[in-house]
Amino acid sequence: MSNRHRHRDDREEYGRGGYRDRTASAGYRRDYDNRRGNGGERDYYRQGGGGGGRGRGGGDYGPRPQQQRRYQSSFVGQKRGREEAEAVDPKKQFVRRLMRLGEPGPLSEGDKTTAGDTVEKTIDNALWAFKQEIKHQTENLVDIVLEAAVSCSHKTLHYALLLGLLHGENPDWVSSFIGAAGQRFERELQAGEVVGPRLLLRLFACLTHTSVLHSNDVLGLMERTVDVAMKQATAGADPSGLTWQPWCDQLVYAVLGALVWGGARLKAAASDEHEALMQKVQQYMDARLTQESVELRPMYGANDATDAVAASDSGGAGFLGQLWHAVQVLRQEPQTLQQQEDIDPNDPDAPQHHDDPEPPLQQLEIQGIPMQLVTAYVNKLKGQAVELPPISLPDAVPGVEFDAAQLGLVGRAEVAIKLQGRYPARGGMRILESQYTDGSRGALERFIAEEMIIDLLAAFDAHRVELAQMLCSGLPLPYDYSGLLCETLFAQLLRLPHPRLTPVAFSALIAHTALLRPAFPRYLAGSVRQLYLRLQFLAPELAGRLADVLAHFISNMSFRWPWDKYRMGLAQPPGGPQRTFLIAVLHDLVKLTSWDHQLLLQETPAEFLALLGDQPGFVGLPMPLPYPPPAAPPAGLPAVQQLQLQQQQGGGGTDGQGEVQQVPEARDEGGDEQMTEADGSAAAAGDSTVHEQDAAAGSAAGTDEAMQHIEQQQQQQQSEAGPSLRQQAGGDAAMAEADAGQQEQQQPEVQDPEMLWAGKLLGVMQSRPPPEYKPLTYEQVIEWIDKQEMAQQLGSPAAHLRAVIRAVLAAGSKSCSHCYVLIERYSPYLLKLMEQLDEEQQQQQQQHEEGAEQVKSGQQMVLDTLG
Repeated sequence: MSNRHRHRDDREEYGRGGYRDRTASAGYRRDYDNRRGNGGERDYYRQGGGGGGRGRGGGDYGPRPQQQRRYQSSFVGQKRGREEAEAVDPKKQFVRRLMRLGEPGPLSEGDKTTAGDTVEKTIDNALWAFKQEIKHQTENLVDIVLEAAVSCSHKTLHYALLLGLLHGENPDWVSSFIGAAGQRFERELQAGEVVGPRLLLRLFACLTHTSVLHSNDVLGLMERTVDVAMKQATAGADPSGLTWQPWCDQLVYAVLGALVWGGARLKAAASDEHEALMQKVQQYMDARLTQESVELRPMYGANDATDAVAASDSGGAGFLGQLWHAVQVLRQEPQTLQQQEDIDPNDPDAPQHHDDPEPPLQQLEIQGIPMQLVTAYVNKLKGQAVELPPISLPDAVPGVEFDAAQLGLVGRAEVAIKLQGRYPARGGMRILESQYTDGSRGALERFIAEEMIIDLLAAFDAHRVELAQMLCSGLPLPYDYSGLLCETLFAQLLRLPHPRLTPVAFSALIAHTALLRPAFPRYLAGSVRQLYLRLQFLAPELAGRLADVLAHFISNMSFRWPWDKYRMGLAQPPGGPQRTFLIAVLHDLVKLTSWDHQLLLQETPAEFLALLGDQPGFVGLPMPLPYPPPAAPPAGLPAVQQLQLQQQQGGGGTDGQGEVQQVPEARDEGGDEQMTEADGSAAAAGDSTVHEQDAAAGSAAGTDEAMQHIEQQQQQQQSEAGPSLRQQAGGDAAMAEADAGQQEQQQPEVQDPEMLWAGKLLGVMQSRPPPEYKPLTYEQVIEWIDKQEMAQQLGSPAAHLRAVIRAVLAAGSKSCSHCYVLIERYSPYLLKLMEQLDEEQQQQQQQHEEGAEQVKSGQQMVLDTLG
């Protein structure tokens, strides 16, 4: 039987049992072309090269490509297919394609399949995978695509294009997706959420470019959203605006952001509705009361009137006015798409518009929104647009149950604080000059880039490495945005009243970004330099955040930093802003390392290290406990065996000079008899030595020659019996040392209760109890502390606080990151203990004052009595 027939028989055998159908349902067959090496082999066979045998020689031998794939797929999981790559879950593979849409290259680090060689290829491959998932009726497919559109919002136009291409072949599924998106928009907006509805409204605007939604429907939804905000602004219930303006500003912000993504094409499709919407937005901008959040300014002053850093309000109420001013460019009249398509550029008789004062459509398009992709697929976007489902909008501010007119001043203040916490400032600050961040690009270009960065920070906070990779190479921006990225990260760090992420998160993110983007450290140094020059105006809290992040960055860069540019702080008197900032950075570096860290001392100039002052002393630190002495050997053993046992236990014997005496191993046969004979010979040698010394002394007493003769005899006899004597002396010394160690061990040592409880708590933090073998959570550790009554056992809040601090620092001693994470995790409990300690100290102070007052009153009574 030939190889070809054997392949066919094997294929039929596995096919009868349904094995091939099971593998197809598991995704093996439809993902096989994307496996390791199969794409290249397919093209190789198709071109007529290579045979099916081991030699890979030329000729038309062996099975055909289709037969080869079937043969190999029939042995998946069997012996003949053991060299195949492990099967990839098609659902996870599809999610990877959605996240890497528009990014050529491999889907993951360990995956050999590629998303595509070009941006268009990634879209084609994702569309093919999309059809396969719909064919196999993958569960929650609509939710997966919706979540991708909200999480990876910088690829909103890519997802709109993918849906537009699918809409021409499967309009029913796309209609169901639009319905689900409308329900999610309505549900989240009714609940008071604004991030999800803002990104979905952006998706609706982009779907008008791909012939999925009608432009009139999307503009109508935007107009109704502005009407809700306008109703609250003109109601007059709260003249201060604090109980409704944060919510209404978020609604109008979502509409303006969607208009930017809709661009001039949305205006060209429905110019009248677009202009009506712009007029209503203008009315709301005139009706809003607070035009700038002065209380959110990070700077208390400015170097001059043109200082852009001091004019920022952390993206508060002033941001919406800036965005509205930038959106005014969309009110210009560009050429329509139909006019551009009708004009033939090669026709010399075609009308030319060089003298047209209005900018053409291409000039109004934003580089950060890749509209050229839509143009490349315009011939395939021929689906019939569907209607947007009916969406109801909230009439009042969600979460505010009472009418603002019926609330008093205190009630309005409570509602205002609640709204400001729910809808914080966007964050924004101009730190670098515009030539390093914006270049010659417009304000809308900056807005789009900032939106991509900020949305990624909010969506991928828990995945710092992936977040850094997306920020450095995943944004669809065709220009170098390193300066803008650096400025945006610092603006989010210095946002008031709270940063978007914790300073520790920004430290790790900035360190990763500096490694992935070579131009980033230069802009980072410039940003720190500009803020350093304005420290006299910067809020102290923001200066502390900056010092913390800078110290972490310097420690990750091998302590290399251009300290020479910061010498102006050395000349300032104590308490100066720059000098205080340098001291804070250096102290943070010491906390991250140590006072005697070698790189810190080498890379930091001596005049800066002098700002640290003298190394402080520490009181109450635990001293290392000595190793317990080895157990004493049992009594009754010969000296040599005792010494051997002592050495096996780690003690070792010593000779008369204090040197370690190595004792040979005892023999297996006749060991006890030989050691007994050695002891007897040593004793006999000692007795003969004494008799000979007496005889020599009697015959040559008082002469020098006799004394020399005696000394020579002693040396000779000691050399003959030396090994036995040294062994006996070493054994006696080891026995004496063991007895002394045993007596010392029997003496009770005084243990510090704080150290004992700190050790117990450290063991609980580092334990991994079965059956899951996972570390205990914060709540479980606190529950253990309460059950053990640790505070009552230690007797005072101060001792309890010191024990917990020691345990936390010991648990985080592995690295600086571990220490940061543990301190941040247990900071609520530490703050609680500090509050208890403050209360106890206040009570003690009060009792002391009352006692002093009683003594004083008693003394006064005695004086009055004597008087």
